Amino acid sequence: MGGIFRIVEVFFRALHVSVRAIRLFVQSVFTSRVDGWLAKLGKRLIAKRTRVDDASIVLVAMQGEYTCNPKYIAEEILRRRLPYKITWVQRGQSVGPYPPEFEFVNHDTAAYFRAIAGAKVVIQNGHSMQRSGAQKGSSQYWLQTWHGSLGLKRLEGAGGDHKFYQRMRKLDNAQTDFVFTNSTFEDEVFTNTYWPDVPKPMLGHARNDILFDKSQETAAALRKKVLDRLGIPDNGQKFMLYAPTHDDNNKSVLLSGIDIAGLRATLSAKFGGTWDILIRTHNTSKRQSDSWLAGFPAYCHNASFYPDMQELLMVADAGVTDYSSWICDYVHRNKPSFLFSTNFEAYTQQRGFYHDFADTPFTMATSNRELLDNIERFDQNVYDRKVASFLEMCGSIDDGNAASRIVDKIEELMAS
Repeated sequence: MGGIFRIVEVFFRALHVSVRAIRLFVQSVFTSRVDGWLAKLGKRLIAKRTRVDDASIVLVAMQGEYTCNPKYIAEEILRRRLPYKITWVQRGQSVGPYPPEFEFVNHDTAAYFRAIAGAKVVIQNGHSMQRSGAQKGSSQYWLQTWHGSLGLKRLEGAGGDHKFYQRMRKLDNAQTDFVFTNSTFEDEVFTNTYWPDVPKPMLGHARNDILFDKSQETAAALRKKVLDRLGIPDNGQKFMLYAPTHDDNNKSVLLSGIDIAGLRATLSAKFGGTWDILIRTHNTSKRQSDSWLAGFPAYCHNASFYPDMQELLMVADAGVTDYSSWICDYVHRNKPSFLFSTNFEAYTQQRGFYHDFADTPFTMATSNRELLDNIERFDQNVYDRKVASFLEMCGSIDDGNAASRIVDKIEELMAS
């Protein structure tokens, strides 16, 4: 009889635990939905009660730093001394340095939503405003510059059936007034992905203007700026930039899989001089970069926290990536650049590419030996011809004057 009571007791205890777990689950789901509904209502109320300031511009860089197209657009506005109030959206521990003319709000705060609602023009380079649920008014202009370039990998989530990216496509297409592109290639990609019905003025990428500056003064100033910030003594060394893209399935492996010593020796043998390696992880992985790079040789430097990729491109004498589109910006420097990936087939299935690599200036290596061979065989004249052919194939219009054209457009919108 005692055994039966124990069985019944265990049964009711299990039933009690199950009921409690179900109650907590239902409670959490309900609370989460209520919180989401209240947050959405609050954002709508802020947007409804905030008057648009015809002199206000808000800039949002998805990297959370002073960088990319929003930075170079802002600097052209400041150079012209236009009478606009510029607000920059900060994230986390963003350190700048920023121009003193800026005002600041922190991302996803009430001040952020008020700033967005009160701006005549909002400029972003990602999905930041759509992700945050910011509300757009009818008298505002939302401008998209994007943060990529002429490929190589396909846009994340583009064309897929994931609910999040479906929502992004719907919001991007409905809320964006103009997408600024730098090529016929980008126009086609953006039309087929997130912005099918949005006008796409081909004005260029403001961030690439600096890459057309060939002056020794600019080169020397940027070299000093970058090396000082990274704490690297200037011994006249050359720099290779190694910066792989984001890959959920292959993060730290990308760093441990490359033959750094062999790379350095081959660069010296091919191009002369002593070489240091600047290593930059993807923005989504930079917090882990110090631990990943622990134990690397002293000639390797962690550039993951340096905010402006274009300034690193100005300092780099050569570059290596797997599929990151920065290499398509870097071609404007006509410096040696190479592709290296140990998971090429898997990534092809996972994400896919816009180009046949034979149509690009870049050689793809899937092993260290192949990468070193590609460096040894590099021919500058062949590379220059392939760069010209690639830019022509993509219909690129970048020429060093994109920021000027974009700010001309912004002035037109601000006056409307």
